[in-house]
Amino acid sequence: MDDIDVIIRDINGLENIFLHCKSFFPALGNSLIGQQSFDTAPYYQARGYKVSIHTDRRITQDFLDTYSRIGRWLNENAIIRLYGIMDYYRFLNNIDQSVDGWKEVDLMRRMRNVFTKTNLNYQPSDQDNMRLRQEIIARYSLIEDQQPKGEIPTPIDKVLQPIFEGCRNYIKEKGLHNNANSADAKDRAAD
Repeated sequence: MDDIDVIIRDINGLENIFLHCKSFFPALGNSLIGQQSFDTAPYYQARGYKVSIHTDRRITQDFLDTYSRIGRWLNENAIIRLYGIMDYYRFLNNIDQSVDGWKEVDLMRRMRNVFTKTNLNYQPSDQDNMRLRQEIIARYSLIEDQQPKGEIPTPIDKVLQPIFEGCRNYIKEKGLHNNANSADAKDRAAD
């Protein structure tokens, strides 16, 4: 297995753990208020993560708010850990804008900076954070009114999964570039 395969395996492992965790903490709607059980979202079920949750009390708005905060924390944690993998393998030193997936790598890097410097939230008055929020909304065709106010959007299907995929694409293409450059350098040295 070459280095690129190891890095992709690490990212896939992170993504699998993340999706498994999120299957226990999906986004929940107000229609569950008063209920005591629910199944995970179809998004996770389609990926093999079939979970049913039964609570000892009826679901309240406070329960939904806490559940949402935990789910958001998991989303932010996935970005922070993805950053850790990309940084460990030195893919963040100089993001090559000619390589497929560079924009997702850049967004992931900027999101991580926000998530590690704030209390589970971005600072709305910070111009960089406002630009990042708007850039994510535009890039992933999100409806702004449907995104939590004062937060960097992190829906899994529309933001996080494309970021994971973009990072994988970047690693594969950047790895191919590096391998090709190494081969060219060896060929030149042999001449």
